Amino acid sequence: MLDLNRYVPALLVWVSNKLSSSASQRYRQKFDLGVTDWRVLAYIELYPWSTGSEVCQLIGLDKGAVSRSLTCLDGMGLVEARPFGLRKIQYATTEAGKAMYSTVLETALAREEALLSGFSDAERDLMIKFLHRLLSNLPAVEAVARSQDEAD
Repeated sequence: MLDLNRYVPALLVWVSNKLSSSASQRYRQKFDLGVTDWRVLAYIELYPWSTGSEVCQLIGLDKGAVSRSLTCLDGMGLVEARPFGLRKIQYATTEAGKAMYSTVLETALAREEALLSGFSDAERDLMIKFLHRLLSNLPAVEAVARSQDEAD
């Protein structure tokens, strides 16, 4: 029987969904950005002149969501675009984008601190280590799906 109080994928999804939902409401209200827009803006600020595909690959968002977000950010003057190769476009933050990133970052870090309240520095480090391990295990999870598909 499935125990949802101990089923790690459900716990991760619940935390993620609740964080995303409240972040999206807050960021829309305060900054006129959705949570996806914030994630994409942060990625572009940290990795200037990246393509939408590169954003998708690291963050794990689908191409449509990233494309809509980049269009929105470009329309708001927060990113600039330049052609790259035959069919790709690279993006970097504008001065307005850098300012927006810094402003939203304050709220994002305050939310992270609230989420981690009650955890010692050692517990935080251990949690981060475990989360990175979970990320590195994702290819094995995908392999389970492939092997089940092959068995069918």
